Amino acid sequence: MPKTFRTRAVMLAVGLALAFTLAGRPASAALDMVVGTRNVVKNEPVSNCNTKAKDALNAVLSNASEVVGVGDTGEWKAYGAPDTSGNSFAAAAIHCYPLDEVSGYLVTFTCAAQTPPNPDTASAICAKIAAAFGGQH
Repeated sequence: MPKTFRTRAVMLAVGLALAFTLAGRPASAALDMVVGTRNVVKNEPVSNCNTKAKDALNAVLSNASEVVGVGDTGEWKAYGAPDTSGNSFAAAAIHCYPLDEVSGYLVTFTCAAQTPPNPDTASAICAKIAAAFGGQH
């Protein structure tokens, strides 16, 4: 056998072995992010939105807190329960924008999840948070 044929045969065998080895590995995780529903709520103060945001985030995730800024920011965030290494694989934010023209507010939901290991998609998390917030208005 010529030397080049042997070299090519060995390279092909190594390549196939590597391909079959990697094909059996589990798929890597994906980051899933979604901008959920937006609702305009009329004749209700933005302070009600802030209360509902904190409660809804805590109902689905944990440790909801207002994003630090000047005064009341109306931006709330929370994270999924951490694993044994202290990592969280889910997060969500609710933003309460005051709307003077309707004496109310606009509320938005944004969610992210790394699947796996998080069992829920970002869409599922946002749906749960919107339901806990009070659903569609």
